[in-house]
Amino acid sequence: MSTKWVPLEADPVNFRAWAEPLGLPKTLKFEDLFSLDPEFLQFTPQPVFAVLLLFPSRGKLGEERKKEEEAGEGEWTETDDESKKIWWIKQTVSTNCSYGLGNDRSDLVVLFQIGNACGSIGLLHSLLNLPRDPSSPYALAQDSLLAKFYQDTKDLSGIEKAKALDAATFFEEAHKRVAESGQSAVPRTADELENVDLHFISFVEGTAADGSKHVDVARIVQEKYIDRAEGDLNFTLITLGAKGEDE
Repeated sequence: MSTKWVPLEADPVNFRAWAEPLGLPKTLKFEDLFSLDPEFLQFTPQPVFAVLLLFPSRGKLGEERKKEEEAGEGEWTETDDESKKIWWIKQTVSTNCSYGLGNDRSDLVVLFQIGNACGSIGLLHSLLNLPRDPSSPYALAQDSLLAKFYQDTKDLSGIEKAKALDAATFFEEAHKRVAESGQSAVPRTADELENVDLHFISFVEGTAADGSKHVDVARIVQEKYIDRAEGDLNFTLITLGAKGEDE
């Protein structure tokens, strides 16, 4: 894969354009979350399966997150409980590494040489952790590219998952197709791409999401991100959840 990726614009329309050809269920939609106020959250259509956050990875917030990552805070621990299993992969950018590291730990998944792909990585996490039961109205279309990719990779080790994603042409094609369609100015030069200081993450709750996720995420976003950003308001929240009854 190319190391020079253009970042995705945080927009529900773009996310839908990324996800629909790959298997997004017709019962789900991406929607802006404009407020973290508890009263506002009550009106969010249920259930919510994922919340994507775009945040500034600079200043005090960036420094604090770097310390937490180095200390291993928030690392996902694998479980044998099928109802709580999470499909996940960790994006680590390194142009000086190759796959022959001999580190095959299932809790350390390294994806090499993909810079500015965090939007697509977040979408991948959001969609591959939708309900697994094919009879669920919120499950991926079973003949879709994403459902096939999940089946092909669900039992792989960390490094093998990274290799599979690196070889998956649909991933790069979806990213490039959507990254060029946003309304924001697109960084082009090497310096512009290198200096992108916004980052996507996705909050998911495995296959047994109870619909209250966005309430817990709102508290985490406020306390762990916004409160530590020193007034920087460059945040965007987008939910992946059920369509309303009239949609």
